[in-house]
Amino acid sequence: MVVSESESISLPDDRTLSFATYGDPDGAPLIFHHGTPGSSHLGALLSDSARARGVRVIAPSRPGYGRSDPNPDGTFETWAGDCRALVDALGLEWVAVAGFSGGGPYALAVAAHHADRVSDVGVIGAPVPAHDGGPFGPLVGFPRLLGIAFRFGAIVARFRGDRFVVDQLTDRAVDDETARIVGQDFRVGLSAGPSGAVRESRALAADWSLPLPDDVTVWHGIDDENAPIGPVRTAYEDRPAVTLREIDDDHLGTLCSVRDEVLGLAE
Repeated sequence: MVVSESESISLPDDRTLSFATYGDPDGAPLIFHHGTPGSSHLGALLSDSARARGVRVIAPSRPGYGRSDPNPDGTFETWAGDCRALVDALGLEWVAVAGFSGGGPYALAVAAHHADRVSDVGVIGAPVPAHDGGPFGPLVGFPRLLGIAFRFGAIVARFRGDRFVVDQLTDRAVDDETARIVGQDFRVGLSAGPSGAVRESRALAADWSLPLPDDVTVWHGIDDENAPIGPVRTAYEDRPAVTLREIDDDHLGTLCSVRDEVLGLAE
C-alpha cells in the first residue's frame, strides 16, 4: 500500500484542510470523498488498485473530521469551494471526483459547481433527498444529543474494535486489512469531536436538492440498508444524466466490489 503521510493546506479563510494521497503519486488524479462520519483514511481501500491502474487518489478529510478544521457554516457549496482550493493548491488542471455514502452529495456538489475542473464523477451508496431524518431520525433536530450519540459510538468502537465498525456497514465478511482501514477511518473521523458528523448529518436530513453535473455514474447496492435503494431509484428515474448501476451487494460491500470501476473515472 502506497500512502502519503497526512498533509494539509490552508484555505482562503485560514482553516486547515487535511488530506492523504494513495496509489500512484504521478497518476491521473481522483478526489475521493469519505462517508459520514469518516476521514481521509478511507481512501486506503483504493490504494493497491489505484497503484496498479496508475491513478492518484487524493482523499481529503472534510471540515470537522480528523485534522481538518470545522466550518460551522459549512454547506455543500462551501465544500465545493474548499475542494477547488485543494485542487488549485496541488496544481491540478482537472480531477475526477467520487464519493461514498454521505460523501456522495459533496462529490456531486464539487462536480456541479466546478465543471470546468472535473472530468468525471461517480457516487457509491450515496443518500438522496428523502427528508426522513436519515439513520439518526429525530436526533438530527437536537444537535447536542446527536453529538453525544457520535461520541458514544466512538467510545464503543474503541473498545469493541474494527469489526464493530464494519458490522454497521456490511453483513459480508471482509478481510482484516479492510476492517482495519474502515475502523481507523471511523476513529480518526471522530478524533477531534463530532462537529463534522453532526453538521453533515443535519445537512443530509434537511430539505436539500441534488446537484447534478452533466454525466454521473451511480453505483448502489440492492441490499444496502444504510441508504436503501428504493428512494435512489425514484430520485434518478427521470434523470437522463445519471447512469444507475445496481450492484448485488450492501453498503460497504458495494464500495469494495466496484473500486476498480470507480478508479476508472480518472482514466
